[in-house]
Parts: sequence; structure tokens; C-alpha cells
Amino acid sequence: MLQHIPRLVTSHPRICLALGLAVALLFGAFAPFVRTVDNVDYFTLEDHPNTLFYEEFKKTFGNDEFFVIAFQKPDIFTPETLEMIRDLTEKLEALDGVRRVVSLANVNETRGGDGYFQVLPFLEEIPTTRKDLEDLRARALSNPLYVRRIISSDGTTAAIVVFTDNRPDVPNQRKRLLEKTESLLSPYRARGTVFHLAGWTVLNVSLSAYMKGDVFRFIPITYVLIGLAVQWIFRNRRLTLLALANISACLAASMGFFRLVGVTLNNVTVIVPPLVMALSLSDTVHIFSHMHRSELSASGNDPRRALAAVLRRVIRPSFLTTLTTFVGFLSLGISRIPPIRDFAWTASVGMIFEFFFAFVWLPPLILCFPAERLYSDRKDRNTMARILNTTHHLVLHHPRAVVGAGLVLMLAGALLATNIRVETNLIDYFKPSDPLRRSMAFVESHLAGVGSLDVSFRAQEPDRFKDPHVLHFMESLQAKVEGLDGVDTSLCLVDFLKDMNQAFHGQDRRYHRLPESRDLIAQYLLLYDADDLQEFVNDSYDQARLSVRLSEHRSSRQAVLIDKIRKMAEDSVPKGVTVRVTGRAVQDVTTIHALVWGQVQSLVLAVGIIWAIVIGALRSWKLGLLSLFPNAFPIALNFGMMGLFHIPLNTATALIAAVAIGMAVDNTIHFLTIYGEERSRGVSRNEAVGRVILSKGKAMVSSSVILMVGFGVLVLSHFVPTLHFGLLCSVIMLTALAGDLLLLPGLLCAVHGNDRHQPAKTAK
Repeated sequence: MLQHIPRLVTSHPRICLALGLAVALLFGAFAPFVRTVDNVDYFTLEDHPNTLFYEEFKKTFGNDEFFVIAFQKPDIFTPETLEMIRDLTEKLEALDGVRRVVSLANVNETRGGDGYFQVLPFLEEIPTTRKDLEDLRARALSNPLYVRRIISSDGTTAAIVVFTDNRPDVPNQRKRLLEKTESLLSPYRARGTVFHLAGWTVLNVSLSAYMKGDVFRFIPITYVLIGLAVQWIFRNRRLTLLALANISACLAASMGFFRLVGVTLNNVTVIVPPLVMALSLSDTVHIFSHMHRSELSASGNDPRRALAAVLRRVIRPSFLTTLTTFVGFLSLGISRIPPIRDFAWTASVGMIFEFFFAFVWLPPLILCFPAERLYSDRKDRNTMARILNTTHHLVLHHPRAVVGAGLVLMLAGALLATNIRVETNLIDYFKPSDPLRRSMAFVESHLAGVGSLDVSFRAQEPDRFKDPHVLHFMESLQAKVEGLDGVDTSLCLVDFLKDMNQAFHGQDRRYHRLPESRDLIAQYLLLYDADDLQEFVNDSYDQARLSVRLSEHRSSRQAVLIDKIRKMAEDSVPKGVTVRVTGRAVQDVTTIHALVWGQVQSLVLAVGIIWAIVIGALRSWKLGLLSLFPNAFPIALNFGMMGLFHIPLNTATALIAAVAIGMAVDNTIHFLTIYGEERSRGVSRNEAVGRVILSKGKAMVSSSVILMVGFGVLVLSHFVPTLHFGLLCSVIMLTALAGDLLLLPGLLCAVHGNDRHQPAKTAK
């Protein structure tokens, strides 16, 4: 079947050219309409029990998403500053998409005397005298419900906390809300106030914005760099133009497929465009590398016959490499994380387009040019030829030393890989100099962390959370939680009851404790006529909540913290009460756990299928087993580098192993296919190895360089995991090339002593 394609495309070039153009236009017409997303909610595992419980929890207590607007003044308690806080609070409350705003301007305060209390606004009027301002300051700094939430402990930093609505059906809701917020802050910024915005809403929109910036940056830079690389390798402007035309068709079709199947560009799938652009040249480079003048002469200077001969020589190994790369990408489709599944499907379909355009559309384009302008002299006297001759000499005379060095490096990589942390830290996704990261650091150092975690309490009967015994359990658990590293502050029904009890006893600090009487608790709750409690207990008092603010954003530490809270709760939970940890931190930990297991399963699946394909294609168990070593080499070094430089396994780097194993094997297949052909002609092992290195080496080096360029573009990303992905994949392409030009030939020369002493021809 495959061998008929070269004759077909060279016999009917116009039909094939029209077919290729039709496919490019048909899919490419949808490419301009590819959608991007302005959030990163797609990392949620929608059907996971933790996610389902969290959604039910939010139906009771409201959406827990918020962002903080913080600023610093020598003294917050001045008429001008308080007026600014009140003005911003009122305007923010009026914005669409805002559920609630909490600040000094609208927070409630419980005041009372002996035997009574009432709930009043903390800032009824803005004081004008120094004495009244000092009194206001003292009241704020002595109230545990305010400190570190809306006012710093030293009174120099204030915060306006904005809780947002959960409207997944409203596109770009967060982005529009932040744009309106910035518009409100702009006049005060012009007067010299520096605002720091931090929280999940800001983080979410910033990740999306950086992703869009990456798209517009990656594609043009990839075009330029790949064009320069092709020109440097082949020194032929016409071949460079053909390569760029092939890239354009493949990219247009792949992006059109995005839109047709409803896949959006997100922080994972944004990797696909430069990846497809680089991979679209993998087969093209092998075609160009075999276009020698000798092939043209052997075909009687007939361009069609010469091109058909070139295509016949490369189509089988090219099909196998496309298939193995396709499998490597597709293996990620078993992931439970939606954007990784989207990456798997779009990247694998991109490989189908790559093969189609390389062998159906590109050959007719080649025939449009005079053959003598495209076919090159086989004799290369440049740097690459000298490198390949040196490689041939090294492998031929020192095969065991080459293999031994490779084994040592693999062992070192395996040992260093034990240092890899399985971790997602959204803060580390931004560079240290990023404004968002600096604002986050300001808010968390002066106030409290913007990470969130919740502890859900559920009782089997109504009014259970008016029981002093149950409330003392909540108080004890809260104290233990606040003692954990990474926990900054927390809030629950207990805090409000303590505040009520103190106010009821004339603001005496000794009564800042839970009432001991159930009747008194019921009386307090009846007197408390503000809506603050709705965030922490439901109307029937059989569900309650402990809201925790975290400054620990590392998923590995969050997992430990969650586990500790669960164990603390199990120790003394009252009968008829269930406790469950939930919230955004739990979602992050759940996602990273699914990510790791998905990575392991994808890698095992990819390795199994790919090596079955290799063994079947080579029709040799022996060669199939030998091919494992040079392809395990780059994977081992990749994980070794991650361990050495403390690069965590996260949403982007988790893709690398399965992706790399599919691409790294490409050169191995080309090498062993030609090696098998040489051996079938009766050529000695050493001579066959030498011939393959010198005949296929240039194409192998060229395709690896182009892939390195394509991946190298990703290091320009603002998104640190994407940067790491590009860097590590570039290194994998380099080490995979070393594995195929050094370790694989070294293995072939080192085994089977009855053949290794046969004379090998010296390369010219």
C-alpha cells in the first residue's frame, strides 16, 4: 500500500496538489475561529467525588473565590484613606459578577454592654477628629475578625476583599470584572496609591492572558527560526520555501481541527502549534536529504522517476515514525485531565496531517521547480560531514567505551530522578520578576495567604451546631489547624459567637470565649441580625464551615496539610457529625494525583505499543530489544535533569516522557530500517553501521535540530511550566540524537563477536 503512494503522487501531481490544497483550505478555513479561554478551570476533574462534594458545598455557602485589593499607607485611619475605601467598596459592590465585598467600610461590628449587644456597621461615619480616628483604629486592631483579613496587625495595610459569582455560562466574566476593577482603581493610582491585586481570580486571568501572548509570540518566531534552520542545513532557498509551505498547510489544517472539534487554546494545548510546525518537517527533511544528483542521474534525469525513487526509500520508515509519534501523543488521551486529553487528540491528528502533506502535497510542489535547482551534490565537505566521520570512527573503534559511557549517564540520570518533586505550585508558574508574583508576596506578607481551604461539618439533625459540645470540638480543631505550617488564619461560627459573648459582657476580653449554655447560644444567634453568618452556617444549623486562608501553595505540602487535618478531625469528632476537608486546595491536590497516575499509565501504554510496532516493523526481536537502550537514554537523562535542577513534575512536564518516547524513536527507526537493508545485501555489521551513519546522519541531525528549534521557542513563554517543557524537550532531542548516532551503533558493533572483526570501509 505505502509503496504505491510514490508512484501515484508523481504520476498525478496536479490531482494530488489539488487534493492537498483542498484539505488545507477546508480545515484551514476554521483556523481563524479557534477559541481561547480566559480561565484555567478546565484542570478540574469534573466527575471526581471531591469535585462533586465541593460543588454541593458551594451551593450551601456560596462561591469561595475571591481576590484581594491591598494597599499600604503610613496611617490607614485618616479621613482621606477611609473615604477612598468607602468609595471603592460601594463601586465594587455595584459591579456585575461581584457576590460580596468586605472592607473596613462595610464590615459589621458587635457592640454591647452588660446583658445586651447589637450589630452595627464598623464605619457608620468617617471621623474627623484625631481622638475619634485613634478610637476607630484601636477598635479595628483589637478585633480578631478584622486583623490579617482586611487590616494588617500594624494598621498600615488595608484590604478590600471581593468575592465573585460563579458564572461558568458567562464567557470572560473574570476578565471583564478585573478590567472594571482596574478602571475604578485608576484615579487613585494617579494620585500615588499603589494597589496590589492577588487571589484566584487574578491568577486565573493572568494565566490565560500569558497563554494568549504565547500564541502570538510562538508562531511567527517558530516560522523564522525553522526557516533559518532549513536554509542553513540545505543551503537552498527553494527547499526552504517548500518547507515553509508544508509547515503552513499542516499548521492551518491542525488549527482548523481545533475549531471543528471544539478544542480551545489553553495553557497545555498552546504547545501544539509550535510542536506541529516542527514535526511537520520531520519527514520533509528526510525527503530533502535523499534528493541527490546521483538519484536524478540514475533516473535518466527524469524528475518524476527520481522523486518517486526518493519517496520509496523514505516512505516506510517515515510512516513508522509518524505512527510511533502518533501513539506517543495519543497515549496521553487516557488522562482524566481535560486539557491533557485535548493535547493528545490535537497533537496526534497533527501527525496525520504531517504525513499526508509530506507525501501527498509536497511532492507535486517539488515537481513545480526545475530538478537541477533542488537536487544537491551528495559529497558534503562541511562541518556536518566531518562530525559524522568522527562519529563513525569513534563507534567503530571504541564501541564498548561508548556503550559504557551511556550506561553510566543513564544510571546517574536514574539516581538524580529520585529527587523529582511531584508538585503543582501556581505561584511558581510565574517568573520571580512578574508583577503578579510581587503583588502576591506583598499581600501574603502583610495580611494573609490568598490560598483557600475549607472544612465542612455536617450533622444528622437540625440545630446541632448550637450545641456547646460540638462547638468546642470545632474550636479545638480550628486551633490545631491554625497551628499548622502554611495556615495563616481561619474563620468559622465559633469566632462570631466569641465576639458576641465578649460584647454581651461589656467588651470584657475575658469573655472572648464560647458560651457554655445552649440557650445562651441560641439567644445570641437570634439577636445577631446581620447576614455574615450565612457564609459559615446554614439556616437549619446542621451544616457549618471552617474557612482557612493558606500561604502554602505547593501541592505536595498542601497534601500533607490536608492529611493532617483529616486525622485531627477523626480523633474526637462528636457522634452524628461528619467532617470533610474540601476547597480549592483539595481540588489542586486531586488533580496532581490524577496527573501522576495518568503519566505513568500513558508512558507504559506508549512504550508497549511503540516497541511492538518497532519489533513488528523490523521483524527482529533482537533489533527491537537493542532499540530500547538508545531510547531509554534520553528519558533517563531528562528525569535526571529534572531532579538535578529541581524542576517539578507538573501539568506541562508530565507530558514530556510519553511525548518524547514517541519522537525519540523516530531516528532509531530510520537508522535500523536502512541498517536492515544493508545487512540483507550481505554487508558486514560494522560496514552497515558506517554506511547508515554517513547516509542517514545528515537527515537525523537535521530533523533533530529543527525539532530542537521548534521546542526551543517555548522557552520564550511567560508560563514557567511551558518554558520547562520546551527546554527539556530540546535536550531530549539532542540526547536522543546522541543515542541514535553513538549508543545504537555502539551496541550493534559491540555484540556478536563473529562479525565485528570484518573490515569496514573508510569513509571518504
